[in-house]
Amino acid sequence: MWLLKQPIFTSTILPAIPRPIRWMLRRLYFLPLDLIDRVRGRRDDMVPAKSEIFTGSIDAFKRTGETLVQRLVEFGGLASDSSVLDVGCGMGRLAVPLAHNPDFNGSYHGLDIVASGIQWCNDNISSKHPNFEFTLADVYNKEYNPKGHFQASEYEFPYEDETFDLVVLVSVFTHMLPADMEHYVEEISRVLKKGGRCFATYFLINSESLHMMASGQSSVRFKHNLGSYWLVNTKVPELSVGYDESFVADLYKSCGLIAERNIHYGGWCGRAPFWSEESGLGDQDVVVATKP
Repeated sequence: MWLLKQPIFTSTILPAIPRPIRWMLRRLYFLPLDLIDRVRGRRDDMVPAKSEIFTGSIDAFKRTGETLVQRLVEFGGLASDSSVLDVGCGMGRLAVPLAHNPDFNGSYHGLDIVASGIQWCNDNISSKHPNFEFTLADVYNKEYNPKGHFQASEYEFPYEDETFDLVVLVSVFTHMLPADMEHYVEEISRVLKKGGRCFATYFLINSESLHMMASGQSSVRFKHNLGSYWLVNTKVPELSVGYDESFVADLYKSCGLIAERNIHYGGWCGRAPFWSEESGLGDQDVVVATKP
């Protein structure tokens, strides 16, 4: 886990490895831990194997999800009867704690572009909780779904207008380029109910984060400035994408969303983490927006 937190590894060595090899090495890297968990009887049926998890914290899956629920209640307006859309649901990081919560009687819809994640969630969550649904979005992404049939910039969310009270995106826009991200924000505005909220994480670029990157305090090094957005590596652009803070605010406004002025800055660039180190969610900045 120490290796995955080193800037020289995440920003230089990792992007230089071809994708198929990178993903194979990731799986092999965690297989011994899965074997130890299995031998010691630590495996939980509602927690995927570490070698299968492709996003988020590997060693704190349950704790990360529980912390995310707390933050959504506190800042995202999550209630017991909320209709929730989790874009980039992965392998159920948010779905698992909600499914375990006896007070949650709302609806949950998970959307992701990685087929293995959707399959695992359907097999292990939807099969036991009928108010939880998971849908594969066969969207092209050079890093996560290189064989996808649809471009994110043209993909329509498979939901009716004004369906959800809360839309959640954790570490989604950090892997999307501008045209794709802009279209997703439009879709989010469309499917949100009036008064509904969008809770999304970013790598936000502003004067403070630029200063911290320059002084070597950042865990992610955005080396390439392309105007409104920044990249760690131009050969693997979707690996990590940062956005100018002003660009995000203007985009939300143009799509009919009102972003709260109080941005919850994370610790990715060297700040004190918003999520706390123990949560497993200490990296990214959080923008909460409301549809008036």
